Amino acid sequence: MPTAIKSDAKVRTVKIEDGVISGEKYWDGDFYEFYGIPYASVPKGRDRFKAPLPAEKWNGILQATDSRRLCPQTFYTGEDVDEIFLEGEEDCLTINLLVPEVASEKNLLPVVMYIHSGAFAVGNGNMAKFHFLARHNIIVGSFNFRLGAIGFNCLGTEDIPGNAGMKDAVAALRWINRNIKKFGGDPKKVTLAGFSVGATMAELLVLSKTTDGLIDKLILESGSALSTYAINRDPIATALNIAKSLNYSGADHDIKSLTEFYINAKPEYLSVKSLNFFLTNSTFGFAPCIENNIDNVEPFLTESPLELMKKGDHKKVAILTGFSNMEGISRSMKFDTWSEEMNKDFSKFLPADLQFDSKEAMQKTIDNIKADYFNNKEVTLDNLQGYIDYFSDSMFNYPIIKSANYHAANSKRPVYFYEFAYVGTLNMKHYYMDRIKGASHRDQSSYILDFFTFTNKLDDLLMRERMTSMWADFVKYEDPTRYESAVVDFKWPTYSEKEPYHLVLNVKTEMKKHLSLRGYNFWDNIYQEYYWTPKAPVPPKPVLQDPEATKNKPKEEQKAEDNQKIETKSTETKTTEYKATETKATESKATETKAEMKPTNTNTAQERKSPVPQNQQNNNPGQKVQPENPKTETKADDKKANEQKT
Repeated sequence: MPTAIKSDAKVRTVKIEDGVISGEKYWDGDFYEFYGIPYASVPKGRDRFKAPLPAEKWNGILQATDSRRLCPQTFYTGEDVDEIFLEGEEDCLTINLLVPEVASEKNLLPVVMYIHSGAFAVGNGNMAKFHFLARHNIIVGSFNFRLGAIGFNCLGTEDIPGNAGMKDAVAALRWINRNIKKFGGDPKKVTLAGFSVGATMAELLVLSKTTDGLIDKLILESGSALSTYAINRDPIATALNIAKSLNYSGADHDIKSLTEFYINAKPEYLSVKSLNFFLTNSTFGFAPCIENNIDNVEPFLTESPLELMKKGDHKKVAILTGFSNMEGISRSMKFDTWSEEMNKDFSKFLPADLQFDSKEAMQKTIDNIKADYFNNKEVTLDNLQGYIDYFSDSMFNYPIIKSANYHAANSKRPVYFYEFAYVGTLNMKHYYMDRIKGASHRDQSSYILDFFTFTNKLDDLLMRERMTSMWADFVKYEDPTRYESAVVDFKWPTYSEKEPYHLVLNVKTEMKKHLSLRGYNFWDNIYQEYYWTPKAPVPPKPVLQDPEATKNKPKEEQKAEDNQKIETKSTETKTTEYKATETKATESKATETKAEMKPTNTNTAQERKSPVPQNQQNNNPGQKVQPENPKTETKADDKKANEQKT
């Protein structure tokens, strides 16, 4: 059989089922670059929120040099300006590969596929470079997926079932399984990796039945499927609130009208409202959801990630996971405003995946948090470290440790755990570097990948060489310290809950046996009692418009409805203020294209004024919304029980 690969000094061509692809040799390395290969196509019209379609075949040779393609998204300047920058195109489902020169169909190499970060709303497969990993003779890849409302809107219906972005990722992995051998990659040795939200997506993909047979190993950098932001607890409320902020005026219970609104809404308007980096309840708005079982729709996830882990009902893979030692530094840029808000009403800052049965229970939890993290004092600069620790533990450390415990208990395959504590040139810069020294959220990824930064500092270069060597050896051998070298002169024992060995990555790398579990135990006690198990969305029932209809109801039926209303009201513990605040510009090098934004009237013919009082609505229906303002505020219906922040 003739080989699918043809190479010369500067170009390699590969023939796959969709056509012929040409990649160029990297100027400073022994590998070829393939950018912008279509792995699927985006459905259009009424199917825009559904699973992707197969990629279209092409004639001739596809020059795989398109490294700037990205899905529609919004960039904020991070400043108080009346400008919003839009970028991206609808046909954005492409994959990128770095293929070492030694790879061939007779010499198959292991593969690692990275999922990018961006709060489910921004980013792209080329927001980082992967060249430092490719130098270790492994194939490294990344891909785009649909973002924001288009990728993660979830109404639980046939038209908008949810998880379109996750289904894009499934399609990318299926493409790898079918085609990677043609590039010289081993389809049986595919490691899935991710940083930040990308790590959350990677673990969700391992839990999904749709990826069985596609993933062999898992690398998680500062993220978990058990994180507060991983699953949207009330996706219908999210969709409704965002729609109202764009002048939707249909009734809250009218899912058909809401569906039509989203099907007809312009993607740029949805992109503007999809970006929510800094919500006080540790969520990002649109996110993956639990799906309903719908005829002719392949669901991505139909059970809670926690329940799947408890049962061990998921594929068993080798895992390398961990966090930075001060993940909460990533929330410090909001300290000035959030510290004041915390002192006024701390309930806004409780994680969104907690559900309380009474106000007293919620207040008791708040009191315990204030005692443990803030010494029962107001949140000020004097206890900035407590503020950072609060978000480190609740938003990142606790779910990451809990996930590692379940994987170690359920599988015979190894789990490796790390804590990244190194502070160098490539770490995230923040406002309080004079008093707080630690590694922030996703800082470790900056030494494995290249986020278009530069360093020639010796300690930085040693950390990069050490981490890329261990990550590559994990991809190759399922053991990050399989072979000793000048930069890796130690053995990394496996992790378990009883023997929690973990590697502390710092100027001096050391192995420790005991994790600091003070924060873990504190939050585990809270979650054991108040965890809110996510379920598939259930469209709200229509509200009776005729008061006489109630009088004519049988007493037994009316009593049941009244009891249901009382029960619903008793669980109203979540704050209902929604804030979409400014965020830092994404780390992509894509060219920013400025677009003038105006509110669009995409309501259906069945427009009705919302029954919510005007001061409780997302926006006054008679008032023009200004999407160009990055500080847009949206508010939800106070009457909806346990409504999650969008």
